[in-house]
Amino acid sequence: MWPTHTQTHVTTLLQLLIQRYFAQFSSVLIVHDGRVDADSALQREYLEAVQLAFRNLSQQGRLIGLQWIDVSQLDGSGGGSASCRSSNCGDSYNNTCADNLAYNDELELCVLRAVDIVTEGFITILSDTVRFLHARYFATRNAELRLKDKFYLFFCEHERPEELLSTEILQFYPHHLMVTPETLTAQQSDNPQGISNKTKVNSKYTHQITNTTATTKLTKPTTTTMPLSTLATASPSAHRDINIQLWTQKFVGASGNLEALLLDAFLPNETFARNAELYPNKVNNLRGRTIRVGSITYIPYVVANYVPAGIGDVDALNSSDYSRTISYLGSEAELMKSFCEVRNCHIRLEPYGADNWGYIYENESATGMLGDVYTQNVEVAIGCIYNWYNNITETSNIIARSSVAILGPAPAQFPAWRANIMPFSNALWIFLILTILLCAAVMYLIRFVASLLDKWLRGVQCEFQHLTAFGQATLDMFAVFIQQPSGPTSLNTFAARFFLAMILCATITLENTYSGQLKSILTVPLFTEAVDTMEKWSKTDWTWSAPSIVWVQTIDSSNIEKEQIMAEKFEVRDYDFLYNASFRSDYGLGIERLMSGSFSFGDYVTAPALETKIVSKDDLYFDWTRAVSIRGWPLMPLFDKHIRACVETGLFVHWERKIVAKYLNRQTQEIMLNLASGHINKLPPQKLTIENISGATFTLLFGCLIASFVFVLELTAHYFNKFQGLCIQRNEKSEN
Repeated sequence: MWPTHTQTHVTTLLQLLIQRYFAQFSSVLIVHDGRVDADSALQREYLEAVQLAFRNLSQQGRLIGLQWIDVSQLDGSGGGSASCRSSNCGDSYNNTCADNLAYNDELELCVLRAVDIVTEGFITILSDTVRFLHARYFATRNAELRLKDKFYLFFCEHERPEELLSTEILQFYPHHLMVTPETLTAQQSDNPQGISNKTKVNSKYTHQITNTTATTKLTKPTTTTMPLSTLATASPSAHRDINIQLWTQKFVGASGNLEALLLDAFLPNETFARNAELYPNKVNNLRGRTIRVGSITYIPYVVANYVPAGIGDVDALNSSDYSRTISYLGSEAELMKSFCEVRNCHIRLEPYGADNWGYIYENESATGMLGDVYTQNVEVAIGCIYNWYNNITETSNIIARSSVAILGPAPAQFPAWRANIMPFSNALWIFLILTILLCAAVMYLIRFVASLLDKWLRGVQCEFQHLTAFGQATLDMFAVFIQQPSGPTSLNTFAARFFLAMILCATITLENTYSGQLKSILTVPLFTEAVDTMEKWSKTDWTWSAPSIVWVQTIDSSNIEKEQIMAEKFEVRDYDFLYNASFRSDYGLGIERLMSGSFSFGDYVTAPALETKIVSKDDLYFDWTRAVSIRGWPLMPLFDKHIRACVETGLFVHWERKIVAKYLNRQTQEIMLNLASGHINKLPPQKLTIENISGATFTLLFGCLIASFVFVLELTAHYFNKFQGLCIQRNEKSEN
């Protein structure tokens, strides 16, 4: 049952705030303290007024999921049982969540549960609102769901605005409102809207139940002029007769972002002193607020270099003056600069040098640009960043398509000494050798049978030399196959003559085919097969390299076999090594295929090296570049909107092409584009040199060496046999 409540101007204010700013939300989290004593009467009235306001919205047909957290039932050390319940205008249900995170306060876990089931508005009625802010930031750092919250409403009684609103965590939640009774020590501020009138609100609106409708009509307000400085003060205990002040954090501006700003005051006669906007849009116009940006140098996305004061584009992060000491160019740099021009913010940049993306380790240590984002030394980083640390950072919408290709060795010309064997494939050569041996065996068999017939029919008594006959047959068949005579050949039988005639007919075509292909190879160079796909690359023993490990960080944990092999083949090398490796015929270099169709490459890639290189037809992988910020960065939704506008209108591609033309070598770029299109420089017919016949020369030399070696062996055997015969003769004479 909802409690009954006496109508006061506090109740009127709360119902007005909730009706105007929270009625359109689908879910609201209310954090309150159930320990109500004599010193917290105003907080009890806050709580009752909030309950009454949502009761009225429920009776009007507004379905809002309410989640309640009573901090008095929580154990601050994280060891007690949590009192977290949710309701849809009064209907309770249990809230479940995976409690596998380390936390210091159980309120942190309860807020995390609420955030992970879509919570759009937050209302607190606490004596220590800072505790809730720390719990909310814990949820921001660990929540799975990352919807940007709409509004925060803090109902306070004894907390000073100057202390609460100076909390740096509130920088993540700029749309908040602090409601507190006015005291003598409250600091007065100028109204940012410049309105100095008050509005009387119809008191009937706050408790009258209307028909179930999505809108509520108010009676026409009456306005009178009343300076804010004339507002009366009263004791906090007499809350029915005091002014209720409405505060917020300044957030905007070049300085004083943590200052408390008094927006308006609600008087006991149920009128506003100024009728100011209580939730002003602080992010549309940042009024010179400083944005701490980190950036590497990676052409064409970002180029950040220190320059003499006054000729740069932005100011350095480690400087407090406005001297413009950093030149900040590039397609993504223009994206960031144009965003700050639209939103009126001021960039202070931290340049990290070339290829220094950095790394975030499991032990929470970090290096480089991404490490500074993790440690919050910078708010946002940009510079061809992929989705590497989405679980611990916040990423923007996709900006540009970026793919990794490999600049590898071009097809190599076959060695000239292989010219004699290249006309036929290895399989064909094996087939020809076996055919020669088979024909030699057939010829040997014919001659052996002929010798047997001579012996039987004619009575010729001669011993058939099998080894000599087979050797002669092999030599004869080899000579026939190369269309050369092998010396005197006796063909006494019809079978031998017929067999040889058939072989001659077959080898004419074979010899002409071989000689024609050989002539073609000798005049037009023949090249090896191109390794122009990732599938072929993964089957070679070559390695490839780039200046940073982030080139393979996307595929480092891939379950695709081809990507796993390519990640293992990767090496991180410096620019000097990469320059020398660009001329090697067994090494590849990583290059990037840009969204505009151009290529991004380092200074180590030069035009002379491209004469023996090709660009892979397919990509190793592709990803989308993003900006990365600290979790909960409030400007990310606006930056996402700016990204979409620049990409859809073609501005980003225009900036990219402009930077490519300015910083990358045009000749090298044109050669690389030709290589990517499949263009290969065709060599003209060449004159024959001694190298072209080196294969035949080597064969001749090898044959001479073997023949000489065999001749020496024959001489040795001859003299050995002669010497052995002399020894036998001497022994016989001595015996006689």
